[in-house]
Amino acid sequence: MQPIHWTTLEFEPQERHRDWNWYTGLVAVIAAILAFFYGDIFFGIFIIIAGTTVLIYAQRPPKTLDITVDDKGILVSGEMIEYASVKQFWLDETDKQDKLLLLVKGSFVPLIALPLQGVTAESVRAVIKPHAEEAELKESRTIKIFERLGF
Repeated sequence: MQPIHWTTLEFEPQERHRDWNWYTGLVAVIAAILAFFYGDIFFGIFIIIAGTTVLIYAQRPPKTLDITVDDKGILVSGEMIEYASVKQFWLDETDKQDKLLLLVKGSFVPLIALPLQGVTAESVRAVIKPHAEEAELKESRTIKIFERLGF
């Protein structure tokens, strides 16, 4: 089979209003104050650190991913995902952008979503299907909610 190659952004950049940062910080501060009020100091500190981390990562632009799918595996920006570690795959064609979903064993993040850009779902399916099982996979509802909130 012919290898398929494409580049895409790590995530879709979000247009955030300036007030988004203030609202996020305010929610984190109020939650931390409530935690301190109820005597849970460590959770309050955790909320402050988490809120700060969210604000820092929200300012970060998405990285460009270089993806190649061939008979050896799936190469994502220099990291090889071999077919032996792919339990299942699915091509999600329900959103505005098609995604390749991979259920990977032995990974910190078991469900990997790779946006398809400039390639068709059928061409990707033709390369992966002989090497991995195709089964319906869905992204977590939590991910969908956070995307709607602008994260």
